[in-house]
Amino acid sequence: MKTNIDKPERNQTPQIFKGYKTMRYIKLIIIIGMFCAFFRVSAQETPSDRLVTISETTHINDAVQILESFYWRYDKKKMINLSSFNSSIGVPINALPYKTALQLIALKNNLKVVEQAGYISLTDPTQQEEKKTEEKDTQANLDTKQVRINAVVMLADKAYLRSFGIDWSTLLNGSVSATIGFPGAQNVSDEGLNISAGRSTGIGSTKIQVNTLLRTIESNQKGTVLAEPNILVNSGKRGFIQVGQDFSVKSVDEAGNTTDQFFATGVIMTVDPTIVVSDSMEVIHLVASIERSSATPGAVSTIINKSKSSTELVLFDGEETVIGGLYDNDEVTIRSGIPILKDLPWWVFGIRYLTGYNKVERKERELVIILKVEIVEGVKQRLNKALSETAVEEEAAQAVDQLIEKPDSTATSESSE
Repeated sequence: MKTNIDKPERNQTPQIFKGYKTMRYIKLIIIIGMFCAFFRVSAQETPSDRLVTISETTHINDAVQILESFYWRYDKKKMINLSSFNSSIGVPINALPYKTALQLIALKNNLKVVEQAGYISLTDPTQQEEKKTEEKDTQANLDTKQVRINAVVMLADKAYLRSFGIDWSTLLNGSVSATIGFPGAQNVSDEGLNISAGRSTGIGSTKIQVNTLLRTIESNQKGTVLAEPNILVNSGKRGFIQVGQDFSVKSVDEAGNTTDQFFATGVIMTVDPTIVVSDSMEVIHLVASIERSSATPGAVSTIINKSKSSTELVLFDGEETVIGGLYDNDEVTIRSGIPILKDLPWWVFGIRYLTGYNKVERKERELVIILKVEIVEGVKQRLNKALSETAVEEEAAQAVDQLIEKPDSTATSESSE
């Protein structure tokens, strides 16, 4: 009894398993048939002259040229590859519509198809996003406030500045504190500082305008203003000014080619201002770098004399600050002695050596940089303000014209009466 019952159960399990496998094959055949029917229908709907076949080893630029012929023939559009992709398309195209082939190539290689008036381009996704970001930045720049930076770069005699007793830390609203009771005050210009000559016993300090101080230093030939750069920068952007020139140094590379390497010299200023709002107050976070450099050609190499200062500070609107403490030495050889005789040639019995001598004067000069920052409204606000002022001027002009016309009309009516 047990053997008769077990035999049907052993034979039933393989039959069920075979039936399950058969159903899976049938479903797979149906799905493949549906795909074949779909592509057959799409191939029947698309004319054969619009179908394209491209090998998967075809380079992207060659594929673009092939597809461009179809787009130009049927859509009158050019096709451009603006992406950084530079390899084969990596997907076989077999009798597909040219538009479907382009989408398939773009999908395979992570590219974007951008359709414009007159052309179709392949671009990188990042380029598309960067373009949108740039458009947003351009729109934001219309409302972004700007920062105007005025700078004065002055090179003055250090001893002369000390004789004034200038305290640069007191710079405010274009004025600094200076000690007016100092020995040798008779050397200071009365017109510039309004200080009586010869007063060396007074003790105290006074406020001096920076512009007056600069004119006084230059008039006494104790210094000079090297540059007065003025730059307007968007908040959060970088500004650069160079007053000078670039020089080149020739070098030979490994292949034996002669190349020129350029270096910037002169007065160079780089600023990065950012407007920060704190407690409903606008302040300016400024990162500034100012350099004064010059090049001296030598027998072996070129020497660059450089004085550079970098700072990071926070200023309020209209505030001024000073960057100082940059010194350099200047040596001047002066011939002194009995006039005429000291300048005779050496071969005139050596009289020049008996009647004169050379004196070397070493002058220490200080580079002083004065910065002033101002917040300027964005271009949209300035434009609206200019338009409103123009409208007010036009209304005022019309009112004046009406006032001029009224007396004329009154006189005409009186004459007619």
